[in-house]
Amino acid sequence: MTTYRTVTGQANAGPGSEPGSERGAGRGAGRGERQLEALGDARRRDIVALLAGGAVSVGELAERLPISRPAVSQHLKVLKEAGLVRDHAEGTRRLYGLDPSGPADVRAYLDRFWSNHLAAFAEYVGEDAVRRRGDASSGQAGRGEESERDRS
Repeated sequence: MTTYRTVTGQANAGPGSEPGSERGAGRGAGRGERQLEALGDARRRDIVALLAGGAVSVGELAERLPISRPAVSQHLKVLKEAGLVRDHAEGTRRLYGLDPSGPADVRAYLDRFWSNHLAAFAEYVGEDAVRRRGDASSGQAGRGEESERDRS
C-alpha cells in the first residue's frame, strides 16, 4: 500500500515553514511553494491535466487513471489543501475542478526568483546600450577628424 505525505506536514519545518507563513517576498509565496510541492507528484499532475477539461467526480477520475478511487481521493485532498483544486456538491455527487486562483500563487512564487534576475538583465542591457552609444559616437568623431585631416 502506498502512503502519501500531505503538503501540510511539517517534515521540513524551519524558519518560515509554519502554515500560512510567507517565506520571501511576494503574495502567495508560502502557498505557491506548497502548490509546487503538490504538483511534484506525477499522478497529481495527471489529475490537474484531467481537471483542466472541466469538473469531474472521483469515480470519473479513477476510470481515467491507473489508480484506485481512494488514491484519487487522497491526491485530490492534497491538491485541495494546496489551493489548486476546489469541489462542490451537485446532487448526490461531489465534483472537483481547478481553482482559478491557484496558478496565480505558483506564478507569484516563481516570479520572486525572476525579479532579481530580470532587474540584473535590464541593468546589463542598459549599460550595454550606453557602451554601444559611446562606441558609436567615438567612431563618428574619429571619422569626422579624419575628414578634417583629409580636407587640409
